[in-house]
Amino acid sequence: MNSSKPVRGRPRDPAVEKRILTAAMDTYARTGWAAFTMDAVAQCSGVGKSALYLRWSSKEKLLVDALEEHSAPVLAPDTGALETDVLALATELLRYFLDPVGWVAVRVAVDSAVQTAAFGHIRDRIVRMHNEAASDMVQRAVRRGEFPGEEQVQPFIQALYGAVLMHVLTLDPGGRDQARDNLEEHVAPLVDFVLSRIRPE
Repeated sequence: MNSSKPVRGRPRDPAVEKRILTAAMDTYARTGWAAFTMDAVAQCSGVGKSALYLRWSSKEKLLVDALEEHSAPVLAPDTGALETDVLALATELLRYFLDPVGWVAVRVAVDSAVQTAAFGHIRDRIVRMHNEAASDMVQRAVRRGEFPGEEQVQPFIQALYGAVLMHVLTLDPGGRDQARDNLEEHVAPLVDFVLSRIRPE
């Protein structure tokens, strides 16, 4: 009597899954949603398309998992003073937006305007991730008496994020490389301008 147990299929290789998720991020960063396909990710990863469909039933689910895998919150260090807190956060923001993961976040914001069903959850998660860290930073400044009041918290955060993102958008490839090597130098004038809006005259 044969008592051997049924042979199970080959276990999934975590390295292959990681390669697929990285390829999904790279593909979406380059193409946006319109050209983001399972075929394109398979080509980029060097993995057969059937392997993708074994793991993800749709490109939406693949992209969500890729974002979950690669998205880490941008932290706002507590340096004890608003000016140095903002400089530290702006430096991390510039690093983030110069990275493919940050560029993916920008694409998600754009694509969510026309693909609400696919991107609503992803967009909300990214916005919440950034807003929580920045809000905590400004709330600390409010408690220390360094910030004028609650009503200006969101406009201040939006101005800071907008300034850093706009700076990234104006950089050519050479400028992006230079910015990666000199992050604080690039954000210092932006931080000074944003802080000038809340300084006493």
